[in-house]
Amino acid sequence: MRCHLCLGLSWQPLCKNCLQSILAPTPAFRILESGLKVYSFYSYSDITPLLHTKHTYIGAKIFAQLGSHTFLEFLKTFELPKGICAIPIDDHVRHGYSHSAILAKATKPFLTPMYGSLRAQNHESYSGKSRAFRQANKRDFIVTCKDEIDAILIDDIVTTGSTLEEAHETLKKHGVNVLFALVLADAKEG
Repeated sequence: MRCHLCLGLSWQPLCKNCLQSILAPTPAFRILESGLKVYSFYSYSDITPLLHTKHTYIGAKIFAQLGSHTFLEFLKTFELPKGICAIPIDDHVRHGYSHSAILAKATKPFLTPMYGSLRAQNHESYSGKSRAFRQANKRDFIVTCKDEIDAILIDDIVTTGSTLEEAHETLKKHGVNVLFALVLADAKEG
């Protein structure tokens, strides 16, 4: 196999050299209007081609590598109590796998993934849409996880933050304490 970035021979879609150089994460955060703190590791424009692989077979392997390279390494820096859950945003399988579920799986052994616990009823595409469009077409989440748990939200990108805010508010109404969110990339430039 060849590395997706440098085309060098590699056992994985992203070689160790590219992970350590081109894809060295730069953790950052922003706080959304709802007060939710969202940690990201790349600027959207820096990894756009990799994020677009989520609709392809190789994307499952790329997202698994990126999740381990960012989320897992980041969580190692915390002293989190046992029992915190990772809740992927709408982990419904649409293209052979769920990219958010793969990212949630990468948080093991620090978090317990809670697959299928936050599902959107509205499957409207938000790609390239304005904040006004996103707010007018809410995800209308269904929550199936138990109440009174501590959780970290998991997604691939934060753009306007409306999906994460809606998820945060919905989970709060169901007694879930969302500590913060982890995303691979922040699309807000500057």
